[in-house]
Amino acid sequence: MRNEVSYYPEILSFIKNTLKSNFVAADKDSIEIYWGKGELKTNLKRIIAENPSVPACIVEYANKVQPLDLDVFALITDGYTFEIAILEVKLMKSVGLKEWSQLIGYCLVSDAKYGLLININNGCSSRLFDILRFENHMSEIINYANNNYHYHYLGFMQWNSITQNFEYTNLGFIRSLSMLSRKLIENFNH
Repeated sequence: MRNEVSYYPEILSFIKNTLKSNFVAADKDSIEIYWGKGELKTNLKRIIAENPSVPACIVEYANKVQPLDLDVFALITDGYTFEIAILEVKLMKSVGLKEWSQLIGYCLVSDAKYGLLININNGCSSRLFDILRFENHMSEIINYANNNYHYHYLGFMQWNSITQNFEYTNLGFIRSLSMLSRKLIENFNH
């Protein structure tokens, strides 16, 4: 019986290939994606050590971010600025408000702009479904801290391990990897 961690390689490969393809189509092929599994601060420092050409703003962020034990995160950069996307990957009969709340908390503490809750081969509870369907403020969060507005865009998706593809649920702000790509491309238009 597989555990959720055993699915990470196929999920991350699919996401990276999809995002990179969309970046190339938008003439943004210089955007790079680096993955980290587990503790955020330590893995950011590993990525920096392995890629000394990352922008100084990432080093600054890695020095000040709180240690968080995440399932997976992506550091996405165009060489000048960066964004963090957090992926909470679950292998449960049904994810619910507890898992969604965990993702929100991680995004707020880390100031990650993007977050995806991914359940493998299953959906979400009817309660979470209703919240994400009708309460937009639960997936498009604006946080005011340190005299700045911080935006967080979240979504819920299902990973089908048989087809090795996402089944989009249209729940949350980020409804597909194409939408995530568009938001990232907007961030990197400078």
